[in-house]
Amino acid sequence: MGAPPKNNDERSVCAALFRQFQKAGSRNPAALLNGIWPLGDAFVDLPRFQIFHLSQRAEDFIRAGKAGIVILAGGMGSRLGRLEPKGTFPIMPVTGKSLFQVHAEKIAVLLRHYGVNIPTYIMTNRVSHEPTVEYFRENQWFGLSEKDFFFFPQGDLPALNPQDGSAFYDSNGNVCVGPDGHGGLITALQTSGAADDMRARGIETINTFHVDNPIALVLNERFLEEHLIRESEMSSVIVEKNDGLELVGNLVRGDAEGKTLRVVEYFDFPESLAKETTPEGGLKYWAGSIGNHLIQLDFLERMAKRIQEEPGFLQYHLPIKKIHTRNGEEWGIKPERFIFDVLPYAKNPVAARVDRLEAFATLKKEPEPVREHLSTLYASWLRRVGAVVPENARVEIAPSFALDAETVREKIPAGTVFEGKEIFLE
Repeated sequence: MGAPPKNNDERSVCAALFRQFQKAGSRNPAALLNGIWPLGDAFVDLPRFQIFHLSQRAEDFIRAGKAGIVILAGGMGSRLGRLEPKGTFPIMPVTGKSLFQVHAEKIAVLLRHYGVNIPTYIMTNRVSHEPTVEYFRENQWFGLSEKDFFFFPQGDLPALNPQDGSAFYDSNGNVCVGPDGHGGLITALQTSGAADDMRARGIETINTFHVDNPIALVLNERFLEEHLIRESEMSSVIVEKNDGLELVGNLVRGDAEGKTLRVVEYFDFPESLAKETTPEGGLKYWAGSIGNHLIQLDFLERMAKRIQEEPGFLQYHLPIKKIHTRNGEEWGIKPERFIFDVLPYAKNPVAARVDRLEAFATLKKEPEPVREHLSTLYASWLRRVGAVVPENARVEIAPSFALDAETVREKIPAGTVFEGKEIFLE
């Protein structure tokens, strides 16, 4: 059971969230989706197999120090049976390198290629912050410069009893709180000083992605070029959904002309709508958002200011989840925001489609499917350039060796024969 909040601030927050929960429950779910259209062909395709030497404009922008990286890494590895931050999980198929390490190695390749330091901002949460910083320290920042990392925690919000809006308490008598979702980035950049640091460094555009996707695109030149040419305030990477009910956000148009885009999370998207098909038999709502965005810093600052001045500006998502309380596990409201909640307010948004094999292998509950995905990807690069790879071999290509198939082509002669159960190139 819940209990009354302990002070006026807690009561105010809980009351506002519970009012929103009650109001949402009284609505017709279909009405929440009025004014959306399928994305259709309102997107650009990103090239497969090559990431460098695609855009002089993007290259110049990165070399000028105007691009930064934000890794959303607040999660813990509890669903993977670990008490450490999720980014520390060993995921690579041969070496077992962690998520954090493979991202750091990708950034190191970009640093060498462009000849410029690329500041990296890592959003943690209250629980994962210190262990994350210590992990990087113990690993000597994975060969990168400590001064180019900025760690900052997202905020917390109280969990609520869905029956009466009361708070839950833990065994120490404290209100049960949880991270405020990856949309907490919007305000955390301001409160932590990260946005000020970006401004001081001359950063204009940030690339945000989730730590649990080891092959997330990082400052992809073609993606960045399209974002810059269109003067977009926020752009998103998408994949074709495997099926209508795949657990990813649905990227849709917010108007018939496609001048605005929005993401509707899977739990807010009616099953009947998700399964709709075109006359040709394909999914009508086919575009899955994979949490990879290019965002203008001044746009996020404008959104943060509006959130501060208009508390009801961005509504919270209020899913029901298990909450660890002093009475054990109880079902409660877990308030959160998502970074894509501000997408409808962005001018000139861009949707960029990528092949999911090349850029989407998110770690959720089971690591083995991710490792198999990575091995399949790396083996495909080798076979594409004419190498012979045993069918059942476990393959891993370190970022330092290649980030795409074209770089593999430069290093592996056609006809090269690989043998053994494990193949690792670095």
